[in-house]
Amino acid sequence: MRPATTSDDVTAIDRRVVFRWKLLIGAPTARALSNQGANITGGLYSCDITTHPDDCTRVDFDNDVDVLVENKENQWMGVTVQSQGPGGKIVTCAHRYQRLLFPNTPQEARDITGRCYMLSQDLSIDSQSDEDGGNWKFCDGHTRGHERFGACQQGLAATFTKDYHYVIFGAPGAYNWKGIVRVEQKNNTLLEMGLFDDGPYEVGDENRLDPSLVPVPANSYLGFSLDSGHSITEKGKLIIVSGAPRANHSGAVVFLRKQEEASTMLMSEHILEGPGLASSFGYDVAVVDLNGDGLTVEVCFTYRANPHTYNPKITISCTLEAEWHRRKLGLPSRVVFLEKNEMDQDFQSTGTLELRGQNKKACYKTKLRLQEGIRDKLRAIPIEVSVAIQSAKRGKRQSSLPQLVPILDSTVPNKTITEVNFLKEGCGTDNICQSNLHLQYRENGVPVISLSDQKDIALEVTVRNRNGDDAHEAKLVGQFDESLSYSGFRSLRTTLVLSVD
Repeated sequence: MRPATTSDDVTAIDRRVVFRWKLLIGAPTARALSNQGANITGGLYSCDITTHPDDCTRVDFDNDVDVLVENKENQWMGVTVQSQGPGGKIVTCAHRYQRLLFPNTPQEARDITGRCYMLSQDLSIDSQSDEDGGNWKFCDGHTRGHERFGACQQGLAATFTKDYHYVIFGAPGAYNWKGIVRVEQKNNTLLEMGLFDDGPYEVGDENRLDPSLVPVPANSYLGFSLDSGHSITEKGKLIIVSGAPRANHSGAVVFLRKQEEASTMLMSEHILEGPGLASSFGYDVAVVDLNGDGLTVEVCFTYRANPHTYNPKITISCTLEAEWHRRKLGLPSRVVFLEKNEMDQDFQSTGTLELRGQNKKACYKTKLRLQEGIRDKLRAIPIEVSVAIQSAKRGKRQSSLPQLVPILDSTVPNKTITEVNFLKEGCGTDNICQSNLHLQYRENGVPVISLSDQKDIALEVTVRNRNGDDAHEAKLVGQFDESLSYSGFRSLRTTLVLSVD
C-alpha cells in the first residue's frame, strides 16, 4: 500500500500465505552435542518433507553445561515435541534432566526435575523474547525429595492450547509420583492485550503446593499425557485432559479446569476410570472434534514501510471466502464458516484487525466445518483471502500538512488463495492421485449378436489399476440403446458384469 506522499513510502501488506512444511522429530537418545559435557543427551531434528531419506538436520540448542549445578547425561531431550503451527512457537523437553547439589562430594545429590525449551518458528532462540530458551523448569527450586519435587520429571508431556493462549506441562513424578499438570501463559502478545495476571495454574495449587489437592493417589503418573480443548464439558470453557496411566492400578484420565478467577489452581472436573487391572488407561490422550465444532483457520498480516519511522496503526478488514470456483459453477460449498458476521454468507468470514506498526503481526482466526455427505474429496478446498484498509492513525504530528491515509499498492494483488487438502491415502507424496486405469471387455465370446437367437447379451468389463495411485471415486459409464433394459452385478473379484435384456 502507498500513502499519497513521496516521503512516506509504504510497501505492500505482507498477506502471502506460504506453506513450507517441516517435520520436527525428537531423538531422546541421540548423541550429545560438543559442549554438553555428556555422551548421550537426546536432541531435536528438523526434516524437509521430500523423497530423500537424509533431509534431516540437528537443531543446535542446549549446547552448554554448568557442571556445578546440572547434568545432561541421558536427559532425553526430544522426549516430547509440539508446535503451535505457522508463526508460532515450538516446545521440546528433556524429562530426565538433573539438577545437582554438592557435586563431587560425599553429600552429592541429584534431582530429576526435567526441563523444557521454547524455540521460535525458525528453530532459533530469540534473545529478545521472554518465551524463548530453556527457563521452562518450574520444578527447579521447589522442595526436594521424591515426596515433593525431587523426581518431578517435567516435560514427559507438553502441549499448547489450540488458541495459543497457554503452554501446558506434565510432571508425572511430583508428590511421590501422584503427578501434576501446570499451565502457563508467559506470552508477550497477551501482555500487549492487557492480560497481565493469567496463571500459572497448577494441580495442587501453584501457591499452596498441596499434594492433598491432587485428585489421584500416589504412583498415578498424572501428567504422563496431555491435550486440551474448549467446549468439551461446557461451551467456551477450557479443559485440560491428562492421563494418569497407573492410577488405582488400572489408569485414569482427568479433566482439569481453572478453579476461579482469583485462584492459581487446576481442579478436577471429571475423571474417567480405566477398564481393568494394568490396562494403563491414559497412556496417551487426544481431543478430537467429533461434534462438528470445526477446523480453525488462521490468516496473519504485517506491513512494511520506508522510511522505518513511518509507523501508523493501520486498521484493516479481511475476508475469507471458500470454494469460489464451485460457486461460480452453481455448486454448493463443501465447507461453511462457523464464525462470521451477520452480513456474511455461509462461505464467508470477515474480521477486523489492527496492525500496530511495521512488522507487527496480527492474526484473524475463524472456524470452518465440512458439510456432511460430500463426495468430492480429491480436489482441494480453495480459500480466498482479501484485505482492505479501513483507517490509519499516526503518532505525534511533525508537519502542518494534513494526514494522508495509505492505500493498497495497485501493483500487488489484494487477494491470495490457499488450499486445504484432504488426506488421500495411496496418492503419493504430492497428494495428487495419479491412477493408471485400464479397461478390458468381453461380449458373449462372439462379435456378432443375433437377437432372434438369444434373450440376454452379457458384457464383461474388467478395470485394472496398473501400478498407479489409488483411484478414488472411480466410475464406469455405459450407454445402451433405448430398446435394451439393463441389469448388472459386481463379482467378488471386483469384476463388473453387465447383463442387457
